[in-house]
Amino acid sequence: MNRKLYNFLLLALAFLPFALTAQMDTLLFEDFQDDIIGDDAEALAIFPQGNDTTWVNYDADYLQDANDRPQSWYTSLDFAQGLQDSIAPTDTAIVLASSSWLQGFLDGNRNWVITPPIEILDNQATLHWKSAPYQGPRYTDGYSVLVSTDMNFPESFTDTLFRAKQMIPPLPAGASDPALNALQVDSFLFAPENGYLHADGYTLTDYYILDEPDDNLYIGVLEPHSADLATYSGETIYIAFVHDSDDDNLISIDDILVMGNVVSSAEEPLAADIRLVTYPNPVDNFLNVLFRLETPTMVRTGLYDMDGRQVLSMASEGRQVGEQNLKVSLRLLPAGAYNLVLDIEGHLYTRKVVKR
Repeated sequence: MNRKLYNFLLLALAFLPFALTAQMDTLLFEDFQDDIIGDDAEALAIFPQGNDTTWVNYDADYLQDANDRPQSWYTSLDFAQGLQDSIAPTDTAIVLASSSWLQGFLDGNRNWVITPPIEILDNQATLHWKSAPYQGPRYTDGYSVLVSTDMNFPESFTDTLFRAKQMIPPLPAGASDPALNALQVDSFLFAPENGYLHADGYTLTDYYILDEPDDNLYIGVLEPHSADLATYSGETIYIAFVHDSDDDNLISIDDILVMGNVVSSAEEPLAADIRLVTYPNPVDNFLNVLFRLETPTMVRTGLYDMDGRQVLSMASEGRQVGEQNLKVSLRLLPAGAYNLVLDIEGHLYTRKVVKR
């Protein structure tokens, strides 16, 4: 890098953190590591009262689970944890899970987890989360993400932000045989038609694994999603994650994050609407970097100290359209403040990161 370009980069890094992050704040974040879905009456309600200011974990169906698991959402070990890496439990190990495998193979599973009220001041707010069905394609669980601008009763949630497909019967011949149809996604039926099937129809290999080479199902790996909340500018909203699969198995969600402004801003959204988010922050070991691409493009990632020196670099790589999730190890770096920079075809986006 020549001196002129290096000086330009230092100047860009000096201004970008303020320009892109000056007013964006965390309006809500929950990673379930502290088990707010437990029995703490001050942190949780089990029936929506319409105007709750806490999380609500509501079992709307009252049906018994076939395996004596909790009837509502509950905290669990990440389904894929331990099968693919050794991430410290304090980083990612705990998720929120729900079962749709009910006694007598009954339909009608409806488990709701509802956020506290969130004030959306302007058109820059975004929702981010991760999800993974326990298994697929056989008995893949789906769920819905809904919004209410009024109260937090189930009937108040009239807006659908996201719908994940579930597997529906009948099962194809050889559905449990890996040599036949067990791993053939196109052999199974899913609904609703306009929903999203995990890992983009099991084509994104980062978001599912085989527990054993001869296994007959894929274990789901947490996949990032995001949704624009601009339409709710000026309103206070509730967000519900509703497990509404019938007779499948298990679903998990994690890292529910709402970003926005606590002071109303007239600034334009980030160019290309990449929705750049980093968490946890401060970070101990692994930093999650979430962003969205509207077109396939090359992405380069770098980490710089506050003097502009690059301390970490990831190779440039081509990425497809949609939600992106990078996991960056900061284990070997000393404690301090850094700037994470995404270079997307010459456009630089940055977030300040604190390593503990």
